[in-house]
Amino acid sequence: MASVPRNIYFDLTRAFNRQGSIAVLASGQAVVYYRVAIMSKDGDWIVRETAEATTRVLAVLTEHGAWYRPGAPLDARWLAGGWSSHFEFSDEALRRVRCDFFSRPPRITDAARAALFTGSDTLAVVDLMSLIVMKQTQRAKDYVVIGELAARLPPERELQWSTDPDRLLALAPQYGAESTRAAVQSAHTGDREAVVVALAREQNRLQLEDRRRLSAYAAASEPFLRAVTRLPVAERRLPEGHERLCALAEELLPQRVALPEEGAHDAQ
Repeated sequence: MASVPRNIYFDLTRAFNRQGSIAVLASGQAVVYYRVAIMSKDGDWIVRETAEATTRVLAVLTEHGAWYRPGAPLDARWLAGGWSSHFEFSDEALRRVRCDFFSRPPRITDAARAALFTGSDTLAVVDLMSLIVMKQTQRAKDYVVIGELAARLPPERELQWSTDPDRLLALAPQYGAESTRAAVQSAHTGDREAVVVALAREQNRLQLEDRRRLSAYAAASEPFLRAVTRLPVAERRLPEGHERLCALAEELLPQRVALPEEGAHDAQ
């Protein structure tokens, strides 16, 4: 029987946290961890917003021969403004390994974010509730994932987050008396079509909010990303590439971006 390949993103998480909790696995690889998916093409981490944390992450990535993909430098000044940093390297099997880091995940409170770093397990993974709200993106496929993640919650909490109309219809009579969620209120009528419509409206609102947020960052980063894209990979390779990107960012990338409907701390 063929051996199961190791998950490089799980291994990286353990390496980042070997000297203390600084990086929490999120997004697609967290979905893999919770066994909702069997694979994800890259790794995303919520990282502590400190110079110590970014230095440790950069050291691990340097050991792997990583280079910057277009994105903000992994520096607390830009992390605090909601920016994200992107890296790539090839593993022993010559597979492309992509790694993304941010410190201010959208729609997560400061208290919930701080709680992510209180555990002692080196394979630190974002909790279900935080993962669910992070998945409220503009991508339609993420709402199927939300439904699967919500099914792992107690029924009264599942009701508030599920994207499955049949689960809402099943749970609402027992657990939905006080819910103000439109889809749950529709479920009380037993009308499945009404539940589907309410869920579609909810999803559309969340998708538009996420699209507006990302559009603000895309506009603010355009001159910087053009400059980074012109740099050959050799000039973006760690460790020297980090200093090069910081210098470019100081010139071209604002540390803060004004968002249309939410505070800057909720952005990517």
